[in-house]
Amino acid sequence: MPVLVHCYNKGCGQKFDPEKNDSDVCQYHPGEPIFHDAKKKWSCCKKFSTDFTEFLNIKGCTMGKHNGVKPAEPSKPESSATPNVVSESVPVAPKTLPPPISASQPRPVSTEPMKQLRVVIAPSLLLMLEKLSLTNGPQNTDKTEQNGGKVIPGTTCKNSGCKAIFTGTDSDIELCLYHPGVPIFHEGMKFWTCCNRKTSEFETFMEQQGCTTGRHNWTEKAARETNLALSVAQNASCRYDYFQLPGLLTLSIYAKATLPDTVTVEANQTRLVVQFDFGQERQHFDRTFELFGLIDPSESSVRLTGTKMEIMLKKAEAMSWARLEHIPPQLPTGDEAE
Repeated sequence: MPVLVHCYNKGCGQKFDPEKNDSDVCQYHPGEPIFHDAKKKWSCCKKFSTDFTEFLNIKGCTMGKHNGVKPAEPSKPESSATPNVVSESVPVAPKTLPPPISASQPRPVSTEPMKQLRVVIAPSLLLMLEKLSLTNGPQNTDKTEQNGGKVIPGTTCKNSGCKAIFTGTDSDIELCLYHPGVPIFHEGMKFWTCCNRKTSEFETFMEQQGCTTGRHNWTEKAARETNLALSVAQNASCRYDYFQLPGLLTLSIYAKATLPDTVTVEANQTRLVVQFDFGQERQHFDRTFELFGLIDPSESSVRLTGTKMEIMLKKAEAMSWARLEHIPPQLPTGDEAE
């Protein structure tokens, strides 16, 4: 049996037989990864994605030979600091953040009538639902399931960070090293939430060995059952974050394959209620946000993509919010010292 070698071309990651390494067997990216304003793309082609998993699945734009040579570790620049030399510099005024929102308007009661927000569906979600056959009910399209549950040789492990390939029944007893967390890209650093080993180099990040041991999962369904990164409980608590401009706040709720027919997003000036089902397991998300500031529901909207829901909230006042949600003041208990 030939010894297979790992290909280090970007976007490939397959194993190959050096004796059968023709000039058109590898589909890869010759460029470098670029991360800018939440977009992730390769410098060699125009395709981009805001989701890390979709970015990794972008097919290579160049055909060539497999490369079995591991890239060298980037050398750290030597410090060239010269403490005896004092450079003159012009003082720069510190950057100032917008002032937090003030109580310039009285806060309305949260029981005001709710208004349904307008929903826009992105083409990426429609394509994902079509591939997963979720438009007319949950159906399993996994190739392994279609093959009567038998794993096909050449199938890759679906656990995050594992590159193992199924070659036979012996693969089932191999130890799987994977990352149960999610990838984070922040201020040039790349790391997994489960092990927090930070690096600035994309290749080094991709080669980080998993921090958790377990068994290989050859199907997406099995991975969801045992992998924390893919397993979300019923009544799921999806990850969410937000960013804001003076007059707009965008709330992103991360959930793959949201089912548009199940989406209900309602709001009044101070409260936001979000409900929807997502994924092949049709898990349910239900969350009420008591907003920090006031919004205009009639000017707010929702955008559904393949990997997340974006809720654009039009602020009633063009000011910065100190946080997303309102914390009501604590009432005196009578036990406080006089």
